[in-house]
Amino acid sequence: MRRCLRCAIDLDDDHPDTICQRCEDQSPEFDRAIVALDYSGPWPSLLARLKFQGATALARPLAQLLAEAVQPRRGATDLVLPVPLSQQRLRERGYNQAWLLAKAVSQNLGMEARTDMLARPHHTQRLMTLSAEERMLQIQEAFQVMPHAHAALAGRHIAIVDDVMTTGATLNACARTLLEAGARSVSAWAVARTPARPDTGSETADTTARVDFSHGLS
Repeated sequence: MRRCLRCAIDLDDDHPDTICQRCEDQSPEFDRAIVALDYSGPWPSLLARLKFQGATALARPLAQLLAEAVQPRRGATDLVLPVPLSQQRLRERGYNQAWLLAKAVSQNLGMEARTDMLARPHHTQRLMTLSAEERMLQIQEAFQVMPHAHAALAGRHIAIVDDVMTTGATLNACARTLLEAGARSVSAWAVARTPARPDTGSETADTTARVDFSHGLS
């Protein structure tokens, strides 16, 4: 399968380039997105078990798949961060699945991982229930760099890790926040990517083509 080198959406076999049209028209804040697999088949169930049912042991094998996908394209990345949860969501769930993945991926790749640099101070509605446009509104100013972290982020090549990449709005907002704080570059890494398909109203239908990566993500 061919994927866009910027946002990792799957490309048609007859697509003439390595970048999708959406990213050609307007690039996301992250310089590349790397995913291990499509959000289809058995993977949605496994990822849901990790995220919502306490099956934290799944983080390590899923992270191994992601590390194998990342290795050829890791570039200069030298710091791995998870997409943070709000304190309310963290209390409800008891753990951040993105941190479990980020920590395991960093161990596989021999890289530093931190969970104390990027925060999500505002609790938001679960994004999986929202349209692409609603996701953008929910994610406005959702993330902030911790005051002590600015010096440590300056000039760094950072990877942000999440379990599933759907519209890219969350990862894009994280990337923008980190770049504004002085990071040199940000890559987006996710275990799974929702596949491109016509919008049928499904929660897993990809809506990347309708997302403005810059509008409302400050």
